[in-house]
Amino acid sequence: MARRRGLLFETEISWFVLVSILDIVLTWLALRFSDAGQTSRPIVESNPVAQWVLVRWGIQGLAVFKLAMTAVVVVIAEFIGKTRPQTARLLLTGGILVVGGVVIYTVKLLFAHR
Repeated sequence: MARRRGLLFETEISWFVLVSILDIVLTWLALRFSDAGQTSRPIVESNPVAQWVLVRWGIQGLAVFKLAMTAVVVVIAEFIGKTRPQTARLLLTGGILVVGGVVIYTVKLLFAHR
């Protein structure tokens, strides 16, 4: 009997990782523009936990934190997906929508305050 290799939800995980990376890049851009005085008002990290990480470890620490949270969600989805695939798919889809919403908000914020 051949075992299936790879991830259970490759498509959903790919989208989730993509929007998560976009979130990191856009957060970096927004904070960089704001710090350089290139925005009409200051832009700050609105997630209090992420803000705490940013203050203590800088943008590199924030990137590691956000990537770690992405990895945690992927691992949980893969673990749950072995017995409850619909629940895992719903978790990943919800993550895509939430982080995608943050990406859209950050883009709007950048355009509104440039």
